[in-house]
Amino acid sequence: MTVPVARDGLLVHTPRIGYAEAWDAQRRLASARAAGDVPDVVWLLEHPPVYTSGRHGARADLFLSDEQLAAMGAEFHAIDRGGQMTWHGPGQTTGYVIADLRPRGRVRSFVEALVGAMADAAAAAGVTGAGPGADAMGLYRDGRKLGSVGIRVSGGITTHGLALNRDPDLDWFALMTACGAPGVPGTSIAAEGGRPDRDAVEASLADALGERLGLRLSAVAGADLGIG
Repeated sequence: MTVPVARDGLLVHTPRIGYAEAWDAQRRLASARAAGDVPDVVWLLEHPPVYTSGRHGARADLFLSDEQLAAMGAEFHAIDRGGQMTWHGPGQTTGYVIADLRPRGRVRSFVEALVGAMADAAAAAGVTGAGPGADAMGLYRDGRKLGSVGIRVSGGITTHGLALNRDPDLDWFALMTACGAPGVPGTSIAAEGGRPDRDAVEASLADALGERLGLRLSAVAGADLGIG
């Protein structure tokens, strides 16, 4: 992959934020990016337990009713990204990238950069041998899914992004057909014998995203971007 010429970008860390609030913030950031009011943004965060289904997904891929989810402290959202059913929650780093792909529309290389950055972060945490699946839309190790990618591109601006499993409760993944692929188990950095420390994993992930996306990332507080 050809790394683009480095340009300025912003890095935001959020300890935990509800899914609906983060989704709304992404839309505001995308509008600001399209207007040129902010540079590209990499936002690393954690959600409370939530299942989301993209444009190609189906509610039937989740085996629990809304009432059962609520009893478990979880929720479900049908959203506007690509892809199908996935889970976010404690022990998983979610990364939203609000980036301007204009004028070249390099969507494929952008997705490859997200997957590659997850592989870099996993390797730094001691999990080697992880790589993309046949469609390059996720990170796998020996057939087990370690990370997911699902994005939306509208007017050349990206939203949504990636999810890398550090040390979540893997039982959450057994309650759905993930990404339309029954029989593919979820795994994590911890389950693969790596070091799942959140600060270290997210530092490596931020470095890898900056390198692969050609961004000079400067850390800012979420409040500076209207987050939280």
